[in-house]
Amino acid sequence: MNKSFWKSLVLIAGLVAGSVLSSAGTADAAKMSCIQKYRLCNQRCAGAAGRGDWTACINWTCNRQYDNCASSY
Repeated sequence: MNKSFWKSLVLIAGLVAGSVLSSAGTADAAKMSCIQKYRLCNQRCAGAAGRGDWTACINWTCNRQYDNCASSY
């Protein structure tokens, strides 16, 4: 599978998660699961990059946040 397929998949997952969790504020962030936080982070990376390459943002920010979140349990 090529790189653009994975980018599209991440974007779609992020958009779906964002539409479901769009009302989540910072107080609600503590109640979210690690994967929910990860998906919202992916959405923010995709939105910030527009049509650019957002994989660096995901690797640098979202993956690290997910790893930290998952290791806290």
